[in-house]
Amino acid sequence: MRPSNVWARTGLLFVLASALPATLAAQEAPAPKAQASPVVTGMSSTSSSREASLTFFLSNGAKRVIALRGGAVLVDGKQVATYQPGADVERNWRGLVAWAGSLSPDQTVAAGQHWAVEGTFGGDEQAALGAITGEFQRLTPSEKVAAPTPPADLLESAAATVDAADAATAASEAVTTIVGRSVGRDLGDQIREQIRDQVRNTVRVTVPERFDPQDYAVRRRSTSFFAPVIPLANGALGLGGAFVALCAIAFGASFFAGRQIDVMADTVSTSFGRSFFVGLFAQPLLLPLLGAIIVGLALTVVGVLLIPVAIIAFAATLVAAVVGGYLAVARVAGSAWMHRLRGDHGTDAMGIVRSIAWGLAIVLAIWLPAILLGWVPVVGSVLTLVALAVTWALATTGFGAAVLTRGGVRTTFGRRFHPVPLPAATLFEQPGPEISTAEWMASGGKS
Repeated sequence: MRPSNVWARTGLLFVLASALPATLAAQEAPAPKAQASPVVTGMSSTSSSREASLTFFLSNGAKRVIALRGGAVLVDGKQVATYQPGADVERNWRGLVAWAGSLSPDQTVAAGQHWAVEGTFGGDEQAALGAITGEFQRLTPSEKVAAPTPPADLLESAAATVDAADAATAASEAVTTIVGRSVGRDLGDQIREQIRDQVRNTVRVTVPERFDPQDYAVRRRSTSFFAPVIPLANGALGLGGAFVALCAIAFGASFFAGRQIDVMADTVSTSFGRSFFVGLFAQPLLLPLLGAIIVGLALTVVGVLLIPVAIIAFAATLVAAVVGGYLAVARVAGSAWMHRLRGDHGTDAMGIVRSIAWGLAIVLAIWLPAILLGWVPVVGSVLTLVALAVTWALATTGFGAAVLTRGGVRTTFGRRFHPVPLPAATLFEQPGPEISTAEWMASGGKS
């Protein structure tokens, strides 16, 4: 054997020996596992006049949204097909979305993968159905379940739900039309769509799967008679409680501050307009006055400690002025009523209490129409606003009278107090003309 052949064979053996471990390692290394696809862990459904969608939450944190909106099939917001709005594709899809509310996520995936549709479909509808079923085929349920059997009235249930939402939004259309006229057409349309969608979603959740309009109307009529009773009772109890509380305050004030109430009542009677405007212009000055008091007290060390006391005293004085002025207004109304009935204004303590009680009954009677008709949608609101405006005007007038009279101390703007006139008969005879003693003796001692 020649030396060249020996060296060639030796090199070949060396190369084979070097490649053998790498080959064995490649054979022993396990093949990489295919990455598992995410499974469905949750689901939510949404149905409105513009859109019906199913949202699937995946195990990797992502979500898949399949929606039909305005003639377009959307997957995660991207259009994949088109359909005819209101046709069989949309009807079947809305039925599936309504049915999904009673299914688990895995059952919904199985129902979509075995979706049986009814109707006739053209080219676009066929493409839309293929896109929807294709998206369902790409979803992986967390566990294999059998496809549920759809209810027989699936499409009718979905249509009844949409009809109920349309009936519920009929009232909102008129309101949002007025809003659109006042704020502009574009903004009004946005507000209208938001209200309609919210109402539809609420109806879709609250209306059962089998919605019977006739049964709902019967139950509505049976409860309509008792609907105004509860607000009427609450309003009557509130008004009665306010009357009793104010009468209790008037009872104590008539014994301890009867003269002050009379002075404020005289000011209201003789200077009603002035009292109203003083109270009106004094209201915006209350907060600046309280701030000035706090700042003035904060300038000294002792004053800082008195700030809480000053705030409480200011609030108590304000409440006393408002309540006392309102009682003075009631005193004016009640004394006029008592004078008409009995010819007496009520001058003693109990007379003041009786006149204030009559006056409170008169000034609080403005709330009776609002309570009796408060359940009427528009009329009740208008009457409530009127009662609030009248009550505020009377309280403002009383507060202004309290400010003018310094809490019932000054009588400048009221009637002057005159002494009680003496009776017609004189208490003693007036002395006659002076006469001399001689004339008196000549007359026989007769005067």
